[in-house]
Amino acid sequence: MTLELRQAEYALRGRTRLHATSLIISPGSVTAIVGRNGAGKSTLLALMAAELRPTSGEVRLDGELVNALSARELAQRRALLSQDQAVSFAFTVRDVVAWGRHCWSGTQQSDQDEQIIDTTMQEQGVVHLATRVITELSGGERQRVHLARVRVQRSPVLLLDEADAALDLEGRYHLAHTVRSEAMTGAAVVLVSHDVHRMLTTADRMIVVADGRVVMDSSVTTVDRTQLAHALGVPEL
Repeated sequence: MTLELRQAEYALRGRTRLHATSLIISPGSVTAIVGRNGAGKSTLLALMAAELRPTSGEVRLDGELVNALSARELAQRRALLSQDQAVSFAFTVRDVVAWGRHCWSGTQQSDQDEQIIDTTMQEQGVVHLATRVITELSGGERQRVHLARVRVQRSPVLLLDEADAALDLEGRYHLAHTVRSEAMTGAAVVLVSHDVHRMLTTADRMIVVADGRVVMDSSVTTVDRTQLAHALGVPEL
């Protein structure tokens, strides 16, 4: 399923957070979006996810306007892990992971719910936490649980905003394995991250955002590190 931005722009209270941007995110690929704080990375991802509506231009998923899709249709087509994943009540880890299957309730796909949940928790290394209350877990453990939650959606587009921020080494291993596995099965994966060096070994494509504009878009195999450092506003990489 292809995700496409066509001159998509977003402004809030008179300030343009993302200038007109056209991008195509293809199936079977891992795209990293990097940039400094406040550059517009999360705004770009939020437009892709239909969490924000572009003030001009459009975002389409497999040809359909994302903002015209119902919440259920959207969840079946794209899974989003945003930065704010607070859970205030005493749900168990398995309960939280199972939330990701709600969009398939009443469909034939729901017959596979238990198997998908079990397999995904195993892959994310959280099976041993199944009966634990999520509010009692460490930040890294909670992040891995939420990664499992978005993966069980089995959506063809996976959008991750700073998913690596709270993860330890084991969690980062599972994340790298997750995004590569998703891409190998045909998903379009997009990650927002500050860890440029790790994205160079994790992603297929790197998009640099600065001052609300895409200033660089390159395959990681051909990226010029000097140009990349300049785009990021750092001395060197």
